[in-house]
Amino acid sequence: MILSSSILVGFIRIVLLILFLYYCNNKLVKRDGSHTLIQFIVNEWFKYGSLTLIIVFVLIQLNIYSLINFLFVILIFVLLDVVGLKYFKNPLKFFKKSSKNRFFEFLKDTENKKSIIERVKLERPKNLKDDRVYVFYCTLILITLAFLGRYYFYTYDTFLLSDLWITDLYKIIQFDNFHWFETTVEVEGELAFANIYSKLVDVSPETGLQTLAIIEDVLLSIIVFWSIRKITVSAVLAPMIGFFAYIFLYFLSPEEIHYLLQNHPVLLALTLALPAMIYTLRPDVINFKKTNFFFSLTTCFFAIGLIDLFTLLILIPPFYVISILFVNKKYLYFKWLSLAAYLVGTALILGAYFLACMHKQNDFMIFLQSSLISVNSFTYMPNLMVPFEELITYYQYGSIFGIIILPILIWIKKEEWKPSLVFLLYFNLLVALYFLGYEWIDKDSLRLALSVFIPICFGITAAILLRLFSFLTKYLYKFKYTFATFASIVLLTGILYFQKDIFNNVNTSDKTPRMVLDAYDEILHEYFPFSYAVVNDNIAQTMSINKHFFINYEDFLYGYLESDEMYHKNKKKPNYLVENPQYVIPKSILVFVYHDNSERNNHFADQSEIEPLLMDQIETLKKRGREVSLFYESPYVNVYEIVNEPKSSKIDDLIY
Repeated sequence: MILSSSILVGFIRIVLLILFLYYCNNKLVKRDGSHTLIQFIVNEWFKYGSLTLIIVFVLIQLNIYSLINFLFVILIFVLLDVVGLKYFKNPLKFFKKSSKNRFFEFLKDTENKKSIIERVKLERPKNLKDDRVYVFYCTLILITLAFLGRYYFYTYDTFLLSDLWITDLYKIIQFDNFHWFETTVEVEGELAFANIYSKLVDVSPETGLQTLAIIEDVLLSIIVFWSIRKITVSAVLAPMIGFFAYIFLYFLSPEEIHYLLQNHPVLLALTLALPAMIYTLRPDVINFKKTNFFFSLTTCFFAIGLIDLFTLLILIPPFYVISILFVNKKYLYFKWLSLAAYLVGTALILGAYFLACMHKQNDFMIFLQSSLISVNSFTYMPNLMVPFEELITYYQYGSIFGIIILPILIWIKKEEWKPSLVFLLYFNLLVALYFLGYEWIDKDSLRLALSVFIPICFGITAAILLRLFSFLTKYLYKFKYTFATFASIVLLTGILYFQKDIFNNVNTSDKTPRMVLDAYDEILHEYFPFSYAVVNDNIAQTMSINKHFFINYEDFLYGYLESDEMYHKNKKKPNYLVENPQYVIPKSILVFVYHDNSERNNHFADQSEIEPLLMDQIETLKKRGREVSLFYESPYVNVYEIVNEPKSSKIDDLIY
């Protein structure tokens, strides 16, 4: 497995940022509702993930999108959230009060002679069971396992540098040029998230795109775990089963292994839709006032519309139909608020798309129908044990067990299982929609959605079984965390062991695209922008936008020698170069040379026949006295640097 340092570094940076914000939240803001790390991640992603996409969307429409402007706007909302509307008009009053409280805490700690460690560590939340330490480490382990579980498939990825990948990369880069709807109206919120992610963690857009699917799955796996915790009575074991089912149960999940690292708007949209569903069923989880509850959900649904209209218009309405039928009376008002927020958010985003269609002279109904159909998903799933239609039928039979048992627990035992019943019924309704075959319901998108709800059903079923056998498990209550940890390790080991034949039968993808991305990543970190040019196949031209000059093979082979000769002959004659700019060449030229040993067919495999011509050209330049060195070497592609102006292109040379 080729280790991409940028993917790993970017992910570590975002995790460290989350941990820092979590510490600040518990140490300074002290919101008990987000006292555990997993609750903090879900709550803040729900609020600020939605808000982030809307801010990016608005800034691009205003032609003022940049990282600085984004941080400035989001900081205003953070201050409004922390300070509150009451003090926002007079923030000095809030900060004076806050500073006074912190000063008194400091004096109190000083009088009690608290050590630095005691001052720095988080306090135990009042009126809450303090399982924060266990959940903290459990969440970090889940994040790590989810990342590794998806990053492992980097070896099998066939999406990288494909036509669809290049198209998505171009759209991501164009956000920096203030193009959300460049030529036609499209739903592009997922790619906008990749753009802002690359800026926040300081990686290239290529790395941001390649990491997007991993981020989606890590978020979803955490949310699946959290959702099962909130809708069942199981705190760890049943949620862990759902987590493992989503991340590691490949032969029972309707996702193709070779495209696990392909980004899907449905999955990112569900990272917002699932918390919205849980908050609708259990508003006490987020503990919002009615006004905040309404506006937060409205923002969420607007953001979902920016990401994926299929989730907004097809997946969410059936949930409201079922959730209102099985309403908990004490939350009835919040459910109607949630439905109103959905209607308002949907109306606003559809209105925005309608205005965009009018501006671009696109047919709105054609846009709407095309947005509900996925052209990037694949139905070929050789990793499944049985055909998907047969497999989903088995899942239905399993969910019926829960649908039979839960009414007994709800209405006879008077236990809080209504949210679980809603999700089981909702799952069966989605399956019915899948088999219905209506033209506006895309089966590929619905299959991806089911890949998320199947693990949730696994977790609910496991929680029901634990409840039925509670007369045995109650003896383990004192050791529940130890038992859950041990059971999780055994379960994970068993899942991976029984799937080993799947990995033995799966072919690894060609390493050439990964080597190309790795080479570009090294170039980006070592060279100053627009001080050099890259010589490569036309397919790679998108990767040069906003970074450096680009020369295709034809121009390099048949025109560069003349430019090189004229430039070096007249480089001390500035007037000549001003009058003949066609002969000005970059200070360094980086030439990609592909070898004739690609394992699979790809865009770059056909370029191996050009290798002798490129090497002849490089030898000619050496004979002319040009400094040529091997910048990047691999069994599949080499990158040669031709230096035209020494110490004028690399960042280290320019700084030191």
